Amino acid sequence: MTNPGDSDEWWKQYSGQGVSPESGGQSSVPQYPNAEPPSGYPSAPQHPVQPPSQPMTPPPHPQYPSYQQPAQPYPQPNYAYQSPYQPYGAPVQGTNGVAIGALISSLVGFVTCGIGSIVGIILGAVALNQIKQSGQEGRGMALAGVWIGVGAIVLAILWFVVVIIVGSTSS
Repeated sequence: MTNPGDSDEWWKQYSGQGVSPESGGQSSVPQYPNAEPPSGYPSAPQHPVQPPSQPMTPPPHPQYPSYQQPAQPYPQPNYAYQSPYQPYGAPVQGTNGVAIGALISSLVGFVTCGIGSIVGIILGAVALNQIKQSGQEGRGMALAGVWIGVGAIVLAILWFVVVIIVGSTSS
């Protein structure tokens, strides 16, 4: 139904004005049925205009009753107890910082001849205690800090023993 002349309904509605059945298209000047308004109606609506009898003023504001403060305020809820269940989206406590420090100091102990390893062992023990009390993450790092610190101290002791033995046999 691309051309209006192809439809029988259109042809019946407009009685074929403006389109010839042979051409199948529209003429250059469209013809509209009943283009003139009926003669009994005016061209623009007419409204009677009456001057206002009194000046227009806004209505007065309604008076509302005043709010009375209660004698005893409502008790506040107690938030001291926290459930062990944390719903989805709740902030996680994160990894214990002392456990991270224990691991780093134990690794530095390889370079510092065991001094960093001693610090790493102490920090690892403190971190394990804190993790047990607070429930934070980082237990593996704290244990790694302790074991790497112990291993670095053992390797440092073996190194000194080897150096002393080699030094005493070569002189």
